[in-house]
Amino acid sequence: MKTILKYLFLLTCCSTGNAQQNTTNLTGPFLGQKFPGVTPEIFAPGIVSTDKHEFSCCFSPDGREFYFTRMLQEQRQNFVMFTSLIDGRWTEPAPATFAGPFTFEPFVTPDNKSIWFQTGKVVDGQLLMYSMYSERNEQGWSEAKDPGEPFNPMKTMHISATMEGTFYTTDISGGMGTESLGIIRKVNGKYILEKPGPPFNTVEKQQHPWIAPDESYIIFTVRRPGQNPVSVLYCSFRNRDGKWSDPVELKLGMDAGQPYVSYDGKYLFFTSGDPKQGSDIYWVSAKIINELKPKE
Repeated sequence: MKTILKYLFLLTCCSTGNAQQNTTNLTGPFLGQKFPGVTPEIFAPGIVSTDKHEFSCCFSPDGREFYFTRMLQEQRQNFVMFTSLIDGRWTEPAPATFAGPFTFEPFVTPDNKSIWFQTGKVVDGQLLMYSMYSERNEQGWSEAKDPGEPFNPMKTMHISATMEGTFYTTDISGGMGTESLGIIRKVNGKYILEKPGPPFNTVEKQQHPWIAPDESYIIFTVRRPGQNPVSVLYCSFRNRDGKWSDPVELKLGMDAGQPYVSYDGKYLFFTSGDPKQGSDIYWVSAKIINELKPKE
C-alpha cells in the first residue's frame, strides 16, 4: 500500500456550499488576478499557489467557483480545495466537505450540475483508485457518489466531459504504470470505456485529458521519463469530418501537466513543479492554443 501511495503522489504531479467561509480582498473574475499573456505565470500566488503542493484545477462554468488540489505536507494527504465569489469577494480557500482527505483532480461538468474528483479507497487491504462525483443541490453539493462501472474500481483517473456527456479520462484499467487516454461514451444506455486509436495513444504515458465542451479540441499530458522537460502538454483539433489532427506540443518552457481551459476559452491552466518539493498552478493566454489550430 505504501508503494501505491508513493506512486499516486508522484503521478498526480472544493465548493462545500454548506459552510460559511471567510472572505478575502480579492474581487472580479479569476480571483481578481492580472490576466497573463503568452508567457505562463503563477496563478494567485499566496492564495492558491503557495509553498505547499498545489495542482489540478478548474472553475465552475459561471466562473464563480474555483477548485484545486492541495497537499498538506504535515499530513501527506491531498485535499480538494475551493474558493467562491460571494457578495463580490472571493472566499479563503478551504477543503471541500464532500471530498475529504486523499482527494484530488476536481472537474465541474459543463452543465454545472456535478463535480468529479479522484479518491483512494482501501478494498481487501489494497488501496484502489476511484472516480467519484457529487451533484449540485440547494445546499451546495451532495455526498460523494460512486458511478460504478466502467469508471471503477481502478479503471479511470482525471475526468473531463463534453456538453453531450462524453467523458475523457486517463485509462488505468491495466494497472498503475499503463496510463493512456480513454473515452467513456453511453451506448444503448450503458457506459463503455474505450481507448482512442491514432493519432492518440501512439506513445506511452498519455494522460490527464481536458476536452473542449464542444469536443472541438483536446489537450493532454505526455510524460517523457529521462527528457527535459519530463512532462509536456499536447493539443489536437477535430475537423468538420470528425477527424483529429496530429497532436502538437504546446511550447511552455517548463514541465506541464493536468491541463484545464477556462469555459470562456481565454486561459489555459496547468500544473508545473516537482511534487516532492511543491508544485504550483500556472496560467497562460489561450492564444498559444489558437495559433496551433490547422487551417481549413
